[in-house]
Amino acid sequence: MGYVKLLKADAKFDLLSADNVGSVKESTGAIIVEYLSGYKVTIDGVGTLVQKDVDLIIDAMDKINGASGPGIFPAPLSGLISGTDVAGI
Repeated sequence: MGYVKLLKADAKFDLLSADNVGSVKESTGAIIVEYLSGYKVTIDGVGTLVQKDVDLIIDAMDKINGASGPGIFPAPLSGLISGTDVAGI
């Protein structure tokens, strides 16, 4: 299982699973990742996250391509992450 590391404003990071992703989209300045399992992760930014950030996260997921081991950081996003929220859909 591969993970995308999301750098947070407090210099820590959250892990985002790159497996079984159904969709990744921008929604009102946040990024929504929906999984085939029925869960969704909302990535909130300190500033506004944009479509370019969605593309960077998808590129990082593609680089992982199901690998295990340390997570991979995407190219720098337009803003830092304030946190992530996980919910069932």
